[in-house]
Amino acid sequence: MPKGAISKKEATVGSLFFNVIDSSSSKQSRTLSRNVASEYTAGSEKQKIGARKPAPRAKVPFEKGYSQMDWLKLTRTHPDLAGLKGHSNKRLISLSEVKQHQTEGSMWTVLKGRVYNLSPYMKFHPGGVDMLMKGVGKDCTTLFNKYHSWVNFEFLLEKCLVGTLDDNSR
Repeated sequence: MPKGAISKKEATVGSLFFNVIDSSSSKQSRTLSRNVASEYTAGSEKQKIGARKPAPRAKVPFEKGYSQMDWLKLTRTHPDLAGLKGHSNKRLISLSEVKQHQTEGSMWTVLKGRVYNLSPYMKFHPGGVDMLMKGVGKDCTTLFNKYHSWVNFEFLLEKCLVGTLDDNSR
């Protein structure tokens, strides 16, 4: 390459786009760097406009004594959060039976094939009671995955397990 000539290469790696500049000539290189920087800024503004922000989640302030830590303590000390009164949580439950449990004290839902009584957890849910009510009496797996796919619900709701959904009853 002749002395004083500037080499500008464009490259991409994955979704990243960048320019590679040969800095043989420092004065020309500084001018080119400013131009590239202004091109990058203009390009990133275009990307920001086209990007869609995720919908904000509404979190409800906890009442005193209803934080996630309080829930954890309750699950370790309360003997029957599922409301089974000594019955086994190993039984099969039909979807029609789940639909019958939509009253205070017995609010059942299906989450990934397991049936849970959400009543004790209602006031502990960060999204509030209204959000949990959307899943009561039905399979809430899709709704749950939309907001909480990373949450370990099996651990969180283990003491609320009523049984397993009977696939033959659908």
